[in-house]
Amino acid sequence: MNKKVLLALLMVAFLAVPAFASVQNVKVSGDIDSSWLVRDNFDLGITGPLTNAGTNLPGRVGDRRQNVFLTQTRLRVDADLTDNVSTHLGIINERPWDAPSGANTDIDLNVAKVTLRDVLSSPLTIHAGRMNDVRYGNGLVFDSTGTNNQAPADSALSSVANDLTKQTALDGIRGVLDFNPLTIDLVYFKVDANTLTGAADRSDDVDLYGTNLNYSFGDDWNTTAEAYFFARIDKSTQTLGSSGNKSDTVYLPGLRASTNPIKGLNVQGEVAWQRGNFVLTTTAVAQNQDREAMAAQAIVNYQVPLEATAKWNPVLTGVYTYLSGDSNPALAEDTARPASDEKYTAWDPFFENQAGGSIYNTLFDLTNDHILTASASVVPMEDVTAKVTWTGLWLDRELRGSSFAIRQPDGGTLTVANNTDEKGLGFEVDAELTYDYTEDVQVGLNLGWFNPGDVFAGTNDSTAKQAILHAGVAF
Repeated sequence: MNKKVLLALLMVAFLAVPAFASVQNVKVSGDIDSSWLVRDNFDLGITGPLTNAGTNLPGRVGDRRQNVFLTQTRLRVDADLTDNVSTHLGIINERPWDAPSGANTDIDLNVAKVTLRDVLSSPLTIHAGRMNDVRYGNGLVFDSTGTNNQAPADSALSSVANDLTKQTALDGIRGVLDFNPLTIDLVYFKVDANTLTGAADRSDDVDLYGTNLNYSFGDDWNTTAEAYFFARIDKSTQTLGSSGNKSDTVYLPGLRASTNPIKGLNVQGEVAWQRGNFVLTTTAVAQNQDREAMAAQAIVNYQVPLEATAKWNPVLTGVYTYLSGDSNPALAEDTARPASDEKYTAWDPFFENQAGGSIYNTLFDLTNDHILTASASVVPMEDVTAKVTWTGLWLDRELRGSSFAIRQPDGGTLTVANNTDEKGLGFEVDAELTYDYTEDVQVGLNLGWFNPGDVFAGTNDSTAKQAILHAGVAF
């Protein structure tokens, strides 16, 4: 491991030294974030086996606990070759302290991007390569780092704290047309190339296409509006040698607006729809359903402007999120035809990036939910911020089956018993304390408790708890 780190640093230095003679500017930056992670009862008290990649793992039952230290390190080099050409290179390493022998602790490429500005003497900027900085709105639909809290296999956190990974990015091309006050984004990402060579090579890629239009009205309320459309085409679901299964497709249009009607008050609203074809299974022919899903979100953020409380800088936030569900996503009424009459109404989480670090976002996908969040933050003393958040969750559609799966931090899933006539998924309370030691050093503590609701049956109702103490340094 030490040899790999040294080699990577030598390569960066080797490239950077001669670059000063041929480029206008070179900047080296990065960050080191070390955390102490303690978790308890993320299995909600279940007594059944943990399933990971279809395999039942012995000894992973009952009251599961986790007590681990981990460090996430990123190094980035940005170089301006000319006024209109720049390059961006970033590497990352994520690992638990004293990782066991055989654990994946490699240094991996996290950013590799070229930026071209004023292309064809127009307001067009093109970014090409591996990106982790493409985000629209509040991350309800799309964030290039928001691949649903799933760490890649080459991250050492994939089997330790899958949901806390920073090793997420997408490869593709992004074009930005800046017609101030209108900005138009056009994106294409290769989500998964799947088979590339050999006799098994076929059209089995997963591709993402999209556009986002952002317009700033320039009024006293600082109002902005967005309209977007994304399409994810997954050809890997097509049964080889058969025309029965079609591609799994998601066509996603949406609208979002943000405004500040009075001093200190920001109001946002977003609504999106999903259409396309849902492939129920790739193990049988003609298992397709039409998608008809919807999501909506309303956000109110109020920075209290009272003079008496100004020194505390109190901020109140309320968020309501709706994500449609499906009563029984495993049901296809007519399996003898390429398209079933049954509609698939569950919202696909797509590339969301919300509620990272919370317990419920670790356990559940962002779908089939009504989520209500209320939070308050204050600055009790200089450089210290305290925040308390309450989140309630209710199912949109009741579950028909007697059990459903919840995710685990190590990448596995658990089958949890449930009541079919209940919708209360549970509530979570989080307390955060952040200390800005300097402008480059931050220390934080996050405490969380998730209390399962009436949906959970039997002994699957134990409170999940976590504590994350972290210290981050940016340079």
